[in-house]
Amino acid sequence: RPTSDTMYRAFSPNLLRPNLPLRKPSSGPVALSTPRPPAPSPPLSLPDATAACTVSGFFESTPPPLTVNFCNYCGQQGNLRCKRCKKMPYCSVACQTEDWKAHRRMCKPFDPEPQIEKPKETTASDLLSMFNLCLLKQSDASSLQRVYLKDLHMTKIIKGADIQASVLEFYSPGRFFLLAQNPKLLEALQNISTELQKTYSCPSVTTYVPHVGEVCAVKFSCDLNWYRGLVQTLTADQKTANILYIDFGNEENVPVDRIKPLAANIQPFSPCAMQCRISGVVPTAGSWSSECCILVKPLLAGKILTTRMVETHEDGCTHSVDITLPMGKNLSRFLLDHGYAEEEAVNTAPTKKEIDAMVTASLDNFRRLSDGKDDNTWAQLPEPLTQAVGDAFYVLITHFQSPSEMIVQKVENAGVIRELQLKLREHCSQAPAPQNFRPAPGTVCCAQFSEDKQWYRAKVLGYSSEERICVGYLDFGNSEEVDLANLQPISTSLLAMPMQAIPCGLAGVRPVGESWTEDCVLALQRRVVNRILRIEITGEHDGKLLVTMIDEASDPQANMAELLSSAGFAIPVPTVSDQQAEKTASAAVDPQEPTAACEPLVWSCTRLPCDGQTVALLASVVENPQEFYCRVNNPTDHQQLIELGAELKEHCEAKASPFVPKVGEPCCAMFPGDGKWHRAMVMGLSEDVSVYFVDYGYSMKVEKNHLRSITARLLTLPFQAICCWLTGVEPVGSEWTSEAMLYFDRLVDGKQLSARVLSVTDQGYGLKLESRGKDVATALISEQLAKDPGALEAETVSGHTHQEKGQENDHSPKHAHSNQATGVSLEEMPTEDRLPTPSKAPGFPVDWKAVELPLNTPFQPRVAAISGPSLFYLIIPVQVDQQKLQEVMTELAAYCCDIPASLSSSVSCKPAVGAACCARFSADNNWYRAVVVEVGENEASVIYADYGNAEKVPFSRILPIPMSLLQLPFQVTRCTLNGNEHLPANLPDLLLSGFLATVQSFNGTENVLTLALPTENGGRLVSAMIRDAPKAEATSSPRTPGLRSKSGTQKGLESTAAATGPPVDPEPEPQTPQQKKNTSAVALNGWSNQIFGLV
Repeated sequence: RPTSDTMYRAFSPNLLRPNLPLRKPSSGPVALSTPRPPAPSPPLSLPDATAACTVSGFFESTPPPLTVNFCNYCGQQGNLRCKRCKKMPYCSVACQTEDWKAHRRMCKPFDPEPQIEKPKETTASDLLSMFNLCLLKQSDASSLQRVYLKDLHMTKIIKGADIQASVLEFYSPGRFFLLAQNPKLLEALQNISTELQKTYSCPSVTTYVPHVGEVCAVKFSCDLNWYRGLVQTLTADQKTANILYIDFGNEENVPVDRIKPLAANIQPFSPCAMQCRISGVVPTAGSWSSECCILVKPLLAGKILTTRMVETHEDGCTHSVDITLPMGKNLSRFLLDHGYAEEEAVNTAPTKKEIDAMVTASLDNFRRLSDGKDDNTWAQLPEPLTQAVGDAFYVLITHFQSPSEMIVQKVENAGVIRELQLKLREHCSQAPAPQNFRPAPGTVCCAQFSEDKQWYRAKVLGYSSEERICVGYLDFGNSEEVDLANLQPISTSLLAMPMQAIPCGLAGVRPVGESWTEDCVLALQRRVVNRILRIEITGEHDGKLLVTMIDEASDPQANMAELLSSAGFAIPVPTVSDQQAEKTASAAVDPQEPTAACEPLVWSCTRLPCDGQTVALLASVVENPQEFYCRVNNPTDHQQLIELGAELKEHCEAKASPFVPKVGEPCCAMFPGDGKWHRAMVMGLSEDVSVYFVDYGYSMKVEKNHLRSITARLLTLPFQAICCWLTGVEPVGSEWTSEAMLYFDRLVDGKQLSARVLSVTDQGYGLKLESRGKDVATALISEQLAKDPGALEAETVSGHTHQEKGQENDHSPKHAHSNQATGVSLEEMPTEDRLPTPSKAPGFPVDWKAVELPLNTPFQPRVAAISGPSLFYLIIPVQVDQQKLQEVMTELAAYCCDIPASLSSSVSCKPAVGAACCARFSADNNWYRAVVVEVGENEASVIYADYGNAEKVPFSRILPIPMSLLQLPFQVTRCTLNGNEHLPANLPDLLLSGFLATVQSFNGTENVLTLALPTENGGRLVSAMIRDAPKAEATSSPRTPGLRSKSGTQKGLESTAAATGPPVDPEPEPQTPQQKKNTSAVALNGWSNQIFGLV
């Protein structure tokens, strides 16, 4: 149960007013919706139209509360009111007479507001009779309803939320305009523009004089279209106005003849351009310098950036935000580091040192005049009400701060509280005025509430000055600052009753972001105040009761936690009882089950498809074209990442125990840029700890006290950062120039990228990138900022050189993590300082150059393997240069023999389908060039690229291949059928014999073929036969497909091998790849031999 010490954590000197005592209803709690509203409760600000639109319907549809008035003197139900002020209720004239001494101080004559006559509206008939077009009469302009910013439905921003927004206009870090990348917002902007053009298409002959601060329709000078504009200033002659276009953020001076009143049919949608300022900093020189603005503007203008909404100012139109810049820093940190700004003084939570200083100052104020005074030390706190888990009762909320911070009173104690108030009034009216009363902090006394001048039990919280004291009201939960003269000693009998204020919070929910939003607090406050609610205690945390709260008077009954979750204000979390039940159930099933702390941590990384699919990415960290990090542009993953941030905050703030980091293990780390907790991987230990932030790609050192342990539940979401490099380019010189890096950054940062994986290496995914329809690699080469590695001459590299290349890598934490994510342990990782160019480093490239076959020349194809319904490999019908092939084989053997055994025993990453590699043939244990056509769990199916036969090879017999070994073209080439996008996933059961192939085109990757039967067999195209096959199958019975003879296939392939392969040993064992092809050149998928007749 709550203790007397912990209960008063809610009593902070926040100058909040206490509520009036609870009055007992005249009937049971279920019969009434609510008792009398507590009058002195802090006034609730009325929501504007926007709040009504943004609050969930659950909160809007509640019935209005039934108000029951109680006599201000005796507490009985009273339907009479004071005749003078029309406010104070009484049950009789006698009670009013008795209460007049106290009431007269606050009774003010009732002064009703004069009724404002509604302006006469101009009828449509009057307008039509005076104008043929829809024009406004100048004399009636004064009767128009002017529109101001306060009349628009202002957008409610979730505090702490991250959004994607583009910068429309940048004036300075203290004033710029953002457009949120929200489909609904963009649709609304389009609708507003359409309505404006339609409404003001008729010319006007009258001049409208706007008011400063009015929102009007304004014709923009550049395109002469109509837009919504805010009149900021008006010249003295009222002929020109300075206009801010509220949906775009730009300004201009406009003649008043191009300004019209905003028509009623234009929806009062919030300004689409959000006016923002950078949060947490102020300019060092009092205003932002031109140098600062010139430097910052190119970093923001025209880009889509991650923006954190920090707060909304009181005007509701300006937002404080912080923006993550392309280089990974927040804009506020960037301004501080460059000396353009200094930290803004904000009201943050006081540190322990500051709290100690305030306590010391309070004690000094108390002791300064305490000599010989009554310090009231005998009057200590009464006991709190005793409650137990499972108790259920009806309550009224007397003090509300948030769903986690509420003070309630029991309805059943209404009579007890009323008696206590009568005794307090009697005690304080009869007691003589104290002369030497100076109660010490922590003691209890009687305090006169500043608003109703009634007496309540209060705890002395501290002395703000020698004569001003902060007090907390024991039975209502709020506090205020009062004069010393408004305190009186309390009697022992008045301390006998337990404290009636019960601190509590909703169980089973937590905020979506870091804290409860203003909209959430306002919505729940409107829903629960002045209502009798039923609560059930489910647990206790930090001196508060965790409760479920039900409004039984609503139809249907409403659970407050469920309403918050349904409205999107909260996220459900297991309650204490749920967690205990789960632990009990798990213990009953297996008493020997190890605890969660002993379970090993398991994590995964986001992987990109390697089958040629195109995926949408967003760059998070950009170093250079060969080193950048991306996240998949998926709204679901983005939302999960936001929710994970809230869970990390809750976990890390609750778990402050010492944490011992270990290299290669995940943890929680505080990111210095935003002070928030994120998932990280420990990469190195020193005075500070090197960590890699696995969801973003940043690597940096953090202090050890900014690390926390992590749980398996927080590792469920795969790590979001993906290490990437751009294929098809390399630096012009030995390294990337600053111009190349800046140009690359402009192409990819903040843009939605279209990516396709072409290669997978230890350095990450090799991508073909497109940004806004532009090929990024081509753009870099065309600007002469990069060169095409394919244009270089082939280099002859010795085995020793290959060994060095195979060992080159970057020792930075991010690259180390990339290797670990793909299966290489930290001890096996290379330790060189410089990352080799991915195009030269050994890897599994899928963009190897395929030989182009002659166009429009029919030939008899020889199929080596089929990789999928739209990709197969043909043996090239040309003579191979035996000398060059022998040189490649020699170099290949030297390279593979120099690879460390630790690497050859375990491939660093699985090669993708279609990737080139080195494979060790099972018959002679020699290494050959190969292409992967199918990938399994522990092995891969490959075709030997210079011989055309195939087999399944374990990953331990596959190695990455250097680019130098790919200079000589393969003897197999990639092909696809013309119109393959229309082919089914599984090809039908057909057997083709003697078909001819004709190359229609080369698409840069594959030869595009058409296949047809010979003329004597009908000359029908294979594609037509494939499309007709399902129809034939539907009308015929199942049959066994026919097969070509083994000898025919074997003979054709052997003849090719004999012409292209190295010398063959006449002995039957061991077999070389070209000799074993009669048994291994089989179809690698179940349907391939049905199409091409392979055995």
